[in-house]
Amino acid sequence: MTFAGIYGLAAIGINVHFGWTGLLNFGHAAFMGIGAYTTVLLIPHTLGREGDVISTGLPLPLAILLGLIASALLGLLLGLPTLRLRGDYLAIVTIAAAEIFRLLVRDFEDITGGVYGIILFSDALQVYRPEIITEFSRSNGISPAQVWVGLLTLISIIIVLAILARLKSSPWGRALRAVREDEDAVRALGKNAVWLKLQSFMLGAAIGGLSGIFLVFNYGTVQASIFVPVLTFYVWAALILGGVGSLSGPVLGAIVFWLIISGTDSLTRILFESPDGQQLAGVRFVIVGLLIMLCMIFRPSGILGKKEELLLDVK
Repeated sequence: MTFAGIYGLAAIGINVHFGWTGLLNFGHAAFMGIGAYTTVLLIPHTLGREGDVISTGLPLPLAILLGLIASALLGLLLGLPTLRLRGDYLAIVTIAAAEIFRLLVRDFEDITGGVYGIILFSDALQVYRPEIITEFSRSNGISPAQVWVGLLTLISIIIVLAILARLKSSPWGRALRAVREDEDAVRALGKNAVWLKLQSFMLGAAIGGLSGIFLVFNYGTVQASIFVPVLTFYVWAALILGGVGSLSGPVLGAIVFWLIISGTDSLTRILFESPDGQQLAGVRFVIVGLLIMLCMIFRPSGILGKKEELLLDVK
């Protein structure tokens, strides 16, 4: 369930972009990745291939804060030249940015570890783990490290949703939804629509960065192969299933999505005698695709969403 929480947190970030402001972001993996890499590189770690040990670093809370700032700044960098244009241009730019980020991370081997990634950084988070978590996990035969990451993810989701609930009902939140509905009308009222979209883009990017941080701590390694394009579309699937525009919909959608992904393992073993990775991935894509199609036919608004949220002319 830890992955469900992480995907849910990432989907909340995309929901701020699309559900609140109508911004099409198809490169969320880049925001998740920049937050993760920035945080891990600022704490003690070991480069995977060479085994170079970096024994000094910043305190983890400060490193996480800088990781969130890095994600928000990437949102600013991508948003400044594109948010004045139509939404499909932003979609193209974010897809390209995610791939550029992944390739750069893979090529700067001396800093990021390249394809081998970075390891031995998880202790920076696990030192904060209460003993009761360790005892509970071991008594139930599960990983204390993953339980701790899952608990922190859950706490973060609650805090983020509480903050977003206040923001959504504020004048700023209403202005964002007005931009989504009719950007020209917002401009006619004297509001800076581009600045509002940029603020939304940076906020959603920072939330995505936080989910990326939890993702790599859950894996115990950070590699370029984690932040592939399919990660973004997994998060989009969770958002669509849960409901665009709904506060808690992305989290519920992520839980449903995780149950689907987990269930495909058993189904694949029934369909194939000894399934390999390609067969497993193929069955997953087919099932997820079918469920999204059925959802769009019979429940286009998602489990908790509203139909009008998906009928907007994204600009």
